[in-house]
Amino acid sequence: MPDIDRLVAGIAPDPGPGMTPGARELLDEITAMPVPAAGGLRRWLAVPHGRRWQGLSRPARRFAAPLVAGIAAAVTMLSWALPGLFGTAPASAALDIRREGDNMLIMVRDMYAAPAAYQRELRDRGLRISLILDPAPSSLVGRMMVMDRRSSGLSNVELRRRKDLISTIDRPGGCDRPWGDCPIGIRVPVRYRGQAEISLARPARPGEIYRWRTSLAAPGGLLHCVPFINRPLSEVRPLLESRGVTVKTVFYGGRQAGKPVPGRWYVHDAVLESATSALVLVRPTKKDLAPSEAVGAPENMCRNGSPKAGSSDPKTGVS
Repeated sequence: MPDIDRLVAGIAPDPGPGMTPGARELLDEITAMPVPAAGGLRRWLAVPHGRRWQGLSRPARRFAAPLVAGIAAAVTMLSWALPGLFGTAPASAALDIRREGDNMLIMVRDMYAAPAAYQRELRDRGLRISLILDPAPSSLVGRMMVMDRRSSGLSNVELRRRKDLISTIDRPGGCDRPWGDCPIGIRVPVRYRGQAEISLARPARPGEIYRWRTSLAAPGGLLHCVPFINRPLSEVRPLLESRGVTVKTVFYGGRQAGKPVPGRWYVHDAVLESATSALVLVRPTKKDLAPSEAVGAPENMCRNGSPKAGSSDPKTGVS
């Protein structure tokens, strides 16, 4: 049995909700996806039902988050955990990189290393891979996206057959995640000749602004299974404040509101900007609710059966 198979087989089952519960779409048309800080790609982006995202868009700002809508690169959501799984690396190494047959196995050892350290270690191995770690709320910590332009347009079956592309190392036994998989690392062919961008969500330091964001209705979110969608802002604001979060910015029509928004306007979605502040999307009219099969819509994110948005007391979440 190859070394990696023995290593993976010995991993304990996923502990369930905790550091990295699932995170799904943010707004009715847009949700969370991080990009490298220097890249300038700033948009909310819709979460896919599969493990790849495609269709790269022009740099833009939407809902004041460094996110992208529609990516031409295939993107894989990962649960990057258990640093040091692949063995001992030099004490000064930011990454744990080990060769296993025809592949390089990569893990992050130091989530707070200087960005240049990751690039240097990858270049030293001849890998044209850009790795960026961005601050995230606890519900998203450990998530990662791999963007490889060469895999754009390929089906999951085709991806599994390709031995020249970056692939994931999945946790054995499955896991409780909305998208079904819990990869724990990546496998890069030794002869990999592509160019990939990898973004990893790390724990935020005190006071840091999150660069990974997702709906407060998502699993692990502050208002998961609390029906705040289509509630007046005047009701949702105290709901957040009671949880130690202030409504720092209110958005309307994709832009920051230029003047105070009436409290009677309806909340369509919200995200955490930091541990103590939230960004809220409001409109003067209620949101047209998505069909129940649209699992990425914030009103459908409650795993216990989504309560009808706007139909219960937002202070308790009880109808």
